[in-house]
Amino acid sequence: MHGDAAQDTRAKLLEVAEREFAERGFAGAHLQRIAEQVGVQKTALYYYFPSKEALYVAVLRHMLEELDRTIAAALESPGSPVERLDRVLEAVNALLAERSNYARILVRILVDQVKLEGQPLREPVERLIGRQLAFYREGVEAGVFAKLSPRHMVQTILGATVFHYATGGLGAAVLGVEDIFTHRVVSWRGEELRKLLLRGVLAEGEGDGTP
Repeated sequence: MHGDAAQDTRAKLLEVAEREFAERGFAGAHLQRIAEQVGVQKTALYYYFPSKEALYVAVLRHMLEELDRTIAAALESPGSPVERLDRVLEAVNALLAERSNYARILVRILVDQVKLEGQPLREPVERLIGRQLAFYREGVEAGVFAKLSPRHMVQTILGATVFHYATGGLGAAVLGVEDIFTHRVVSWRGEELRKLLLRGVLAEGEGDGTP
């Protein structure tokens, strides 16, 4: 298999595997089930990914790189630190709402504690975290953000965004809605994130522009 067909098959395998790992974790995912859903033989799957670990790493790298691109685009656009942080919160909220498997996979990484050979995810994780740390430190040095721990701030943002979209039915029950992924509830979540996090990180005397 060559060319566009091969690329399409690989993309489909990643899409189905993403859902499989989100629902069942690394241990519970089955390559046979993934191959069947894509419509290829299990042996054909090995043409693209030599092992379940290789497929898992490919799914995680794709997810982490998309998250990093989303954050980078928000941070690298013009504006004050407050405006750029506002865009980060909006963009991450929108991405996690659109890609509903991402939050569940991120939580499962912590739960499953899968040991991967050679630390294949170290580089994208360090780039993703490093970008956010550098930005927050920049805001502190500019006197716009409060002198909070940048590392705790990154943890707080990840917790406030990822945990919410990983809760599914429980989160819907807490909010008193049927589905946390509807446009209305996603917008509501974005507004609440902005109120909580933007106001929480501002240095004394700074304003976030909200009423």
